[in-house]
Amino acid sequence: MVTIAAWWRDGKSPQARAANVGRSDDELVVSAGNDSRRYLLREVRLEAGVDTLPDMLQLPDGSTLEVADRVAIRRLLGGLPLAERGSHWLLHSWRALLGTLLAAIAVCWAAWRYGLPLLAGVLVQWIPPSSEQQLAAHTLDWLQQQELIHPSQLPVARQQALQARLAALLPADSRYRYTLLLRDAPDIGANAFALPGGSIVVTDQLLQVVTRADELDAILAHEAGHVEARHGLRSALESAGVLAALTLITGDASSLTVLLPMALANASYSREHEREADRFAFAALRRHGLSPCLLGYGLQRIERAALSGQEAAAGQHSWFASHPATSDRSQPDGQRCPPLP
Repeated sequence: MVTIAAWWRDGKSPQARAANVGRSDDELVVSAGNDSRRYLLREVRLEAGVDTLPDMLQLPDGSTLEVADRVAIRRLLGGLPLAERGSHWLLHSWRALLGTLLAAIAVCWAAWRYGLPLLAGVLVQWIPPSSEQQLAAHTLDWLQQQELIHPSQLPVARQQALQARLAALLPADSRYRYTLLLRDAPDIGANAFALPGGSIVVTDQLLQVVTRADELDAILAHEAGHVEARHGLRSALESAGVLAALTLITGDASSLTVLLPMALANASYSREHEREADRFAFAALRRHGLSPCLLGYGLQRIERAALSGQEAAAGQHSWFASHPATSDRSQPDGQRCPPLP
């Protein structure tokens, strides 16, 4: 019979005696020297100890047992509760502990990889365009404070002409009123990026590289695709968290003037977001009788300029990362495009 060490008090004297506790069928057996007693298990009451204090067994004759090995005595009396069996197993099995740790890491990774984007996609539908426009204004202010963008050096007439091209290119039923913002940005380089609410920033450096109007139309349509799908806002919310989304839903972005602009400026689009914006651009180009190959051409010019050193600053920053001229984007919907003209 397996026994457990305990301290036995007979209820008459305060002095405790060392004893051994065992079990025989449905009886608890207590032995202290030559004294041995048996008690029916159903008449034994367990008083659980707290933290490091021992368990106390109240015996029917008024005596008590103090048992330090809380796990062993509970097993002897009829088994541990499920929660305690699990915790005991974890504490005494390094494999179980390692497996639990790896499972927790996997759950956290899955929540970050899939759960957070899904939640951001749901919450973003409740954010009004007015909050997006506030966020865009704060982001522009932040970029200006960091001296990353400056007033455009292009003539006003050229800026107005480009604004008109953007308005003609996009569908009239959009929820947004688009604004083209030309900025001089030597540190960012040849680039265009969309801000929530309908603002599209195009750098003077991009217009020096992409000189064909139809290729610029393709790039503008691609950025509008990001606006329509709210990609920038979704990426920023993934970085800033749910509380930021709830604040924007209420229509007040003033309390997020530091947090969200930085999150938005450092946000990057996923491959699926890029493909979705590409598809929007291809459809817009086809509606105007233009080839969807124009987007790939424009992106290739940006890439070539960066690689040749004409736009050395283009790769220095990761904000609104330049769009790589991948083979998929140069061959829209499987269409084989002629070489870059």
